Amino acid sequence: MTYSIVTILSGLFSLLELAIFIECIASWIPQIQGNKYMNIIHNFIYPILEPLKRLQDKLSPGLPMDFSPIIALVILNMLKKIVFGSLF
Repeated sequence: MTYSIVTILSGLFSLLELAIFIECIASWIPQIQGNKYMNIIHNFIYPILEPLKRLQDKLSPGLPMDFSPIIALVILNMLKKIVFGSLF
């Protein structure tokens, strides 16, 4: 039972990480923006990245680079350690 929960949670964390990476790479390629699959990924990741973008703008306005995906990945990694640490 615990093994299946760990497998499902691990898969969800991996899916979130992959979606964040795809969103980052897609932001560099203007030809694929507006694609229906990219819109699905963007709508899935937007609630995670947007508060981090606003926080970054408050802390250091005018930064030319968006660090919200990196911050999101760090937070996801910490959450993963907390969740898996509490299961074992």
